[in-house]
Amino acid sequence: MTPILLLQLRSIITSPLISIFCKKFEENELLLKKSIDAGICTVLIGLENLMDNTILYDKIIDSITHTEFYKTTEFENGKISSINYSFEEEGFAPLNMIFSAKKGRISEMISNEVGVKSGTSGAILNFAVMLVLLHFANEKQKSVIIRDDLNSQKKLILNNVPEGIRVLLGYSNFEYEGAYSNTETLVKTNFLSKIFKL
Repeated sequence: MTPILLLQLRSIITSPLISIFCKKFEENELLLKKSIDAGICTVLIGLENLMDNTILYDKIIDSITHTEFYKTTEFENGKISSINYSFEEEGFAPLNMIFSAKKGRISEMISNEVGVKSGTSGAILNFAVMLVLLHFANEKQKSVIIRDDLNSQKKLILNNVPEGIRVLLGYSNFEYEGAYSNTETLVKTNFLSKIFKL
C-alpha cells in the first residue's frame, strides 16, 4: 500500500522534465509545477468520485495500457527518464470518462487560477491523467486499495485543487488548510509509515 500517494506521484516528475516542459510550453517553472500539481490532484479527486462505479474505473485503468504513453514512457529509480508526448492526444479519452463535459471548464480554471496559458493547462491536464493512470496500472493496485489511499489523503489532495475546480466537483464547502499544516502532516505520516512499514 502506498502510504503517501501524492508524494509518490510528485516524486516521479524530475527537474529535467520540468525544464523540458518549460521550454516546450514557454512557461514559468514555478507556475508550471503548480499546474502539474493542480492537474494531478484534480485527476485524483475525479477518480475518487467514480470509484464506486467499478466497471467504469476498470475501463479507465485498462484504457491506459493500450496507449503509446504507457508503452514508451521509461523510468529510472522511480522517476521518469524519457517521455512520449502522445499524452497531448491520448489524455482526452480518460479525461472524458472521468470528468465528462466538465473537462474543458477544469482546464480553463487551471489556466485562470494558476496563471498558465490555456493551451498549457490543457496539455498539462492530459499529462496528469496519463501519469496518474500509468502509475496505478504499473502498481497493479486494486480499486479498494486506491480508494483507501485517496480517502485518507483526500483533504490534503483537495488543498492542492484550485477553488473553482473544487466547487465544480462538488466541494464548495471544503475548508482550505494552510501549507504549513499540510507539510507537517506529510512529514509525520511519512515518518510513521517508515517506522511501521505501512
